[in-house]
Amino acid sequence: MIFISYYNIKPENLVEAMKRFTSGDPADEMPDGAKLLGRWHNAASTSGVAIVESDSVEAAMRWTMKWNDLMDITLDPAVEDEVIGQMCVEKLTALGVI
Repeated sequence: MIFISYYNIKPENLVEAMKRFTSGDPADEMPDGAKLLGRWHNAASTSGVAIVESDSVEAAMRWTMKWNDLMDITLDPAVEDEVIGQMCVEKLTALGVI
């Protein structure tokens, strides 16, 4: 499963978040069963997004719990175009639109 995680660092925790971020390998912070696919950051707003792949919601949530003391962080499931396309067809069919 793919998850999109949005974060926003609390102003009072900015220095501690920067220390934690620069103190190790990002791959090492991921728990078993979760893989960091990428992170993108907005330094101006101290926010960003991460894409995580995981076989379980629990593993992905364990990763967010390593950061949620310093920032507000979300974890949302996501699907690829092919999957959402089929879901849209099913919904439109149910609505009688197609």
